[in-house]
Amino acid sequence: MLDSTVAPGEITPYVLNVHAGLNNTIISLTNASGAVLINTSGGSVGFKKAQRAGYEAAYQAMEQLIKKAQEKGIVVQNVHIKFKGFGMGRDASFKALRSLTNWRVVRLSDCTPIPFNGCRPRKQRRL
Repeated sequence: MLDSTVAPGEITPYVLNVHAGLNNTIISLTNASGAVLINTSGGSVGFKKAQRAGYEAAYQAMEQLIKKAQEKGIVVQNVHIKFKGFGMGRDASFKALRSLTNWRVVRLSDCTPIPFNGCRPRKQRRL
């Protein structure tokens, strides 16, 4: 899928999926075919309840993902970032990535599902 956008002789990028929900931020690093290599979240870092979706939880989750990648010996040169959801973890995870690593961001994309028609509304109340 991503091979068509990569120049010849260039390394295929890893994919960084950031699911920034209203209750938690889940970050996972996958290879180009979609197999998950590393997975972290705001809850795995140690935050509880509503704090899992906060800015600091997402920042520390990205720190933990970077440490796990270094421990496993994964050398990431190019990365494609996919954001999903509207939580505060979107911005925090990107800022952590830019400040803590020298990974080259090849592409940013937003995969947030948007309903075009949505569910059927409730029937109208009659008095």
